[in-house]
Amino acid sequence: MAVSKKAASSKAAPKADSNDCAKCDAKIEALEKKVAELESQLGGLGDALEGLTNSYKLGKDKLVSEVQELKEKAKSWKEKADTNKDGKVDFEEIYLYVKRRLSSRSR
Repeated sequence: MAVSKKAASSKAAPKADSNDCAKCDAKIEALEKKVAELESQLGGLGDALEGLTNSYKLGKDKLVSEVQELKEKAKSWKEKADTNKDGKVDFEEIYLYVKRRLSSRSR
């Protein structure tokens, strides 16, 4: 099927004006600069976030070990205060334990 010259010319893409290309190139360059700035800012935030995460993990590990140590001490104190070995510490046992501790310090 033959296409007339008129129909072929109407289907062809219009030629881009060199001024339009320069405008688009300038916009693309400006956008690339903004993207580069944002990437550098995100890189800094990533480093800061990693530092905070490491600090959090170190703090958490320290607290977990301190809590474990306190639990062990509390268990030891409970065993020492539980004079009748029934597994429960009542007021009288606490009073006697504190009294023993205070009297041992005042000597």
